[in-house]
Amino acid sequence: MAPSSVIELSPASAVFVANRVTTLGTWVLAGFGDAILMGVVFCQVGTFFRSQRSKAGLGRHHGWFVMIVTLLSMFKTGQIIAIIWVQNVMEFANPDVARTLVATAWWQVSTPLMTGLVGIVVQTFFALRFYLLAKNAFLVVPIASSMLLGFAAICLQMNSILIGDVPGKIMWLLVHLVCAFLTDLMITVGTCYTLRKRNSGGLASTTSLINRLLRLVFESAIPPTVVATIDLVVSQTVGSKHLLWHLLPNYTLGKLYAIGLLYTVNCINEYRDTQALSHERVSSGSRGKMSKHGDMELGSVRPKGDQVYVKTQIVTHVSPSQGSVEEQPRDVKLSEWQPGWDKN
Repeated sequence: MAPSSVIELSPASAVFVANRVTTLGTWVLAGFGDAILMGVVFCQVGTFFRSQRSKAGLGRHHGWFVMIVTLLSMFKTGQIIAIIWVQNVMEFANPDVARTLVATAWWQVSTPLMTGLVGIVVQTFFALRFYLLAKNAFLVVPIASSMLLGFAAICLQMNSILIGDVPGKIMWLLVHLVCAFLTDLMITVGTCYTLRKRNSGGLASTTSLINRLLRLVFESAIPPTVVATIDLVVSQTVGSKHLLWHLLPNYTLGKLYAIGLLYTVNCINEYRDTQALSHERVSSGSRGKMSKHGDMELGSVRPKGDQVYVKTQIVTHVSPSQGSVEEQPRDVKLSEWQPGWDKN
């Protein structure tokens, strides 16, 4: 018969070990999910910096948001690796220490705070895009207020963890998640409403662009909103004994916020590249040169009523057989607005 060892545990440590699926397993599962999504983030970042559009126009400003979100995401992944290593490896035989890390170690206590930091950076990016589109600072005030309140709530939640206030921890987490949900909702609804107002010119190109932007808004907003709702429900229903299960949607939420921002800027760059190529037309016997569109940002023009803009294009025709060059001016009337119409 193999020898066995008997370890005397304090009552609190015995409960910690008995509930190891919750006290230890949740961190491992959250780390697996975070590592997988970190790979998606790296792929999106690589796509962004390979695009030439990331170095021109608003792409330069997008680059700062991309770098900040990437660094925060990497730090958060390193954080979960450190937590699992210390808790499950270094303190494997010392549950008296391992069970206290969740309330004392800064790298473990600050887990929800890091998710909140990633969220507020991404929400700031989308709030700024909404302001460029709506050109109305008053519409951004409730969004900014909700963002700041949510961030303050997650800071107070961290303080509640440190002082051992379990009801306060759950309450402030609720406030943070509700504010995050409301911020995402206001940005999404406001952006969609403003885009629909812009879509009154009737031009096919305008309608197509508006529809693409509407799809982009929903595609980037739905995943984090759904996961934030799941995090909210789990944190308020499972009770304090199983509260750590909210880590799974919470870690996923931080990465989905980052992926939503990266997906948006990459779609913008892809559209710019497509527009640039479509305006370089080459045909046999003649060549037409037309101006390129600017950024896929809709805040550069504010239409007033049913305006009609007239832009004169010079199309040069070169005939190889006759050796002649003919330039023909052509007026193009644009009803309402056209993205980049004034960026020749």
